[in-house]
Amino acid sequence: MRFSISDDLRYVMRFFYSLLTFGLCAAFCHAQAATDDATFLKQARAKYDAPFERDLQSFSCAVEFDWKQHFTEVVRLGDEGTDDEIAKFIQPIRNRVTVTRQNTAVSSRMTEDEEHKLPHGGMAEGLLKHAVQFSLNNWLAAANNAFLPPVGTPVSVEPYTVGYKLKLKIQTFDVEMLLAHDMSLQSEAVKGSTADRRETDFHSGPQGFLLTSFRQGEDGDFRPGNRMILTYTDQSVGGFQLPERVAISRESHHEAWHYKLTDCTVQATR
Repeated sequence: MRFSISDDLRYVMRFFYSLLTFGLCAAFCHAQAATDDATFLKQARAKYDAPFERDLQSFSCAVEFDWKQHFTEVVRLGDEGTDDEIAKFIQPIRNRVTVTRQNTAVSSRMTEDEEHKLPHGGMAEGLLKHAVQFSLNNWLAAANNAFLPPVGTPVSVEPYTVGYKLKLKIQTFDVEMLLAHDMSLQSEAVKGSTADRRETDFHSGPQGFLLTSFRQGEDGDFRPGNRMILTYTDQSVGGFQLPERVAISRESHHEAWHYKLTDCTVQATR
């Protein structure tokens, strides 16, 4: 069978158009995927309760902490003070914490010199302040919606066993985030690393997902026995969901802290 020149030309043109269509489709599909990924990120971020992205400016609470109970849960080192010193000088201190968008500050309403004159240079008071600041600064990441990448960050999203896998680059690292089907964040890790990771749990609140638990490894080494585990329960104050009970577990030192935030007030723009 012979082909005429017109037949050959039609064949070449059909081949050319098929290549052009394939190229346009590839470019369009890539752009469509990028758009879909950006939409996914925007929709995911909208599911989280981020009070500092709404009207909250700051809040202030009293810190309730029971030193006697604390020493039944930890290995006592002795530099915090004796039972009598703790009961007489440390337990009566009325600490108050103020949290803004940027940071957490704990005040004993004592001067620095007065704190240094406490038993053992105020070691116990300093340890409590550090525990409160550390735990609430981690909570701030959720309150500022900072666990997920900002809108506009280049990401790729693909289905995963538990829901979705969100991939992005942070500086020179390839990072993978796992989200459940409801878009709540479950973990974040450097690709291929089991040590450099963190895990989170959220529950649904009136304004969106609220942080329940945050787990990370000390010195970037995530493994049982070397984790910092923070847990939070919330309370409603002035229309905002704020921490009420906070627990800290430092596995490597068998260290535990439990405190409660009471008498809370909020400052808001509305």
